[in-house]
Amino acid sequence: MNIEKQFQGIAKSQFSAPDGDAFLEKLHGERQKRQQRKMGFIHGVTSAAIVVVLGMITSSQLTDDPMVYASTDLIPVETMDAETEEFVYDLAVYLVDNSDDIWETLAFLDEIEFEPVVTMHEEETE
Repeated sequence: MNIEKQFQGIAKSQFSAPDGDAFLEKLHGERQKRQQRKMGFIHGVTSAAIVVVLGMITSSQLTDDPMVYASTDLIPVETMDAETEEFVYDLAVYLVDNSDDIWETLAFLDEIEFEPVVTMHEEETE
């Protein structure tokens, strides 16, 4: 009899069945959140890898000696092409003609190892 009372109690009790639409909505929402977290992690790792690769490429380019480019500006005249040599000679003539202090100009030309000035010093020492 005790079992019959329990069955009658269960039959009389009001319990609500889960709402299928709400359950599916929560389920899909949770799956979508997990998918977004997973994709966020994948995108983060991919972005970090790209930054590392670009950083390595950039640093390998910056390890080249930057003075290589600047060191060709005042190279001796014998290794210059004809156009650069003509420019340097014209620049030297301009500096000598328009200089207030010829000795300062000659010291500058000697400092940049302008060939005629270097040759002039070598002839004086011989």
